[in-house]
Amino acid sequence: MAAFAALPASAGSMATVRVSTVGKSPEQLAVDIVQAAKKVCRRANAGATFEDASVRACVQASVRDSVAQAKLPALSEISTTRLAMN
Repeated sequence: MAAFAALPASAGSMATVRVSTVGKSPEQLAVDIVQAAKKVCRRANAGATFEDASVRACVQASVRDSVAQAKLPALSEISTTRLAMN
């Protein structure tokens, strides 16, 4: 099984990153989702006028959307917003 994370790669497109859920605790899955979001959002916002703020907003939105899409109650209970801020 995999959680699918639709992450904004640019204004007009989406990048899809698959994060495996096999054998992972909700905490580890949350960390993996945040790491995937950071990777894609850094690439998508490289060179942006307000790059740090853009990446931060992208990561927060991507994590929120990915957790909702995963439909795993235990994952939803974790404060992934706090993780995305780090």
